[in-house]
Amino acid sequence: MADQLAAFDLYHLAVAMGILLGVFVRAQYTLGADFPLNDGGLFYQMTQEIQLAGYALPAFTHYNQAGIPFAYPPFGFYLAAIVDQLSPMTLMDVFRFLPLVATSLTLLAFFFLARDVLRTKLVVVVAVFSFALVPRSFIWLLMGGGVTRSLGLLFAVLALHQVFLMYTTGRWRYAATTTLWAVLTVLSHLQTGSFLAFSCLLFFTAYGLHRRGVFTSVAVGAGTLLFTAPWWGTLIARHGVAPFVAANATGGSIFSDSTLRAYLIESVLRLGTTSEPLFPLIATLAFMGVLASVTTRRFLLPGWWVAIILLDARAFPTFSTVPVAMLAGVGLADVVLPVVMRPLRGGTWGTDDATADEEHLFEGIAVSRLLRSWAPVVLGVFLWYATNGALLRAGETPALVALSPSERQTMEWVRTSTGPSSRFLIITSESWPTDKTSEWFPVLSDRVSVATVQGYEWVADGAFATRQNDYALAQNCALVDADCIREWSKLTGLSFDYLFIPKPDYGVCCVRLILSLRNDAQFALVYDGPGGIVFRAGSSSQK
Repeated sequence: MADQLAAFDLYHLAVAMGILLGVFVRAQYTLGADFPLNDGGLFYQMTQEIQLAGYALPAFTHYNQAGIPFAYPPFGFYLAAIVDQLSPMTLMDVFRFLPLVATSLTLLAFFFLARDVLRTKLVVVVAVFSFALVPRSFIWLLMGGGVTRSLGLLFAVLALHQVFLMYTTGRWRYAATTTLWAVLTVLSHLQTGSFLAFSCLLFFTAYGLHRRGVFTSVAVGAGTLLFTAPWWGTLIARHGVAPFVAANATGGSIFSDSTLRAYLIESVLRLGTTSEPLFPLIATLAFMGVLASVTTRRFLLPGWWVAIILLDARAFPTFSTVPVAMLAGVGLADVVLPVVMRPLRGGTWGTDDATADEEHLFEGIAVSRLLRSWAPVVLGVFLWYATNGALLRAGETPALVALSPSERQTMEWVRTSTGPSSRFLIITSESWPTDKTSEWFPVLSDRVSVATVQGYEWVADGAFATRQNDYALAQNCALVDADCIREWSKLTGLSFDYLFIPKPDYGVCCVRLILSLRNDAQFALVYDGPGGIVFRAGSSSQK
């Protein structure tokens, strides 16, 4: 009894350490800035508009003065607005900390799912550490825009845990809890709702091919449609299905077109991406887990990983971290550790008694044997390397930065020193998803940014693709000169009154362009501060 209690305590202590380490890693990024990380400007204004409307759902958002349909799933906005109203936090603070709280809770939700799906405690522990430390499990969720994205993944993982219990126990109460989490997923993030839908289908094929499984699946689907109807029904009544069609076109899957199909197949062959900045240790362990799973005829996790890549071109790196972390647990516990412990255990690992032995790894004698092998070194290297990778500012983690105070001060100068109808072209040399300046500028300056992409996902008639192209062409001018800016205006048909080039803390782009603008009679320097430089455009520089 004492040995069993010690094993229980060691297991839960290890899980708690993994979760706390994940919270620590995530908090390092959030607490390292005094402003929401990267994006969130569009969602911030939409939340304010809900508050101004007395918590009624607006028909349009006036972000960037564009009159975009207010089609985004609104749960995160309402939650942020309520927290802002009921707590001493400002709305900006909510956009900083709500994503951190949600991503931290997702670690716990992942543990619940892994605990029931995976076979052994050691695999679960390694999976928890892997999910805590794989960068893609938090990069896009910690940002200001994570107010919706982080909630979506949290609710989706909770829903999948209930789906597993629903199919494996046959109890109707799990159909009710599955429906609850599925509804919250859809109302938080539509793309994550799609991920949840096809993931549920895979779980159904693995665990639910029985009469009760069919009935509960139908009930969950019907309940989710019913309880999300007030939102999507209102949206369709106002705008038709066009916003949904437009949003769906911004993603894509293996069924979209031949070019995207080739890219996704190549992504499968490359094992997707975990955004690990150095050697992809967790992804490599996951591949070992795939081999171990396939040879033992456990196809769910490998099939799930492949399905996520093929069915969600835009967000598969984030969603795939769930099966990847579980497979990494399998790879380290079932493939690597048996090799380093084989001499000690006399070659018994991997026999028919392997499962029984592995279940006892957290009991006294098994732990003592573990400590007399190379296993602690292997586990220590894994933990050290993965933690350093999660904290290293390389790969995609440099996107986890916020607008500096000086950049925000420049936008305040724009708000107070330029006309309300002024239009700005912003040059940052960034790609649009990580261009925090272009997204926050319309909110903080109350001026139009003529090339900002955010929000156009919900606009019909190919507006999103057009906006992406206009933005990319503008950023191509970052390394050229003033003539490039004039040609861009003529080509796109977009006019502007001012050109704004930010000066982020990590370095100024566009040195050649700035020198050219300074020496061009058609552009007048009107502001040059630590946060950015602003030129007024003359009439002859316009289209």
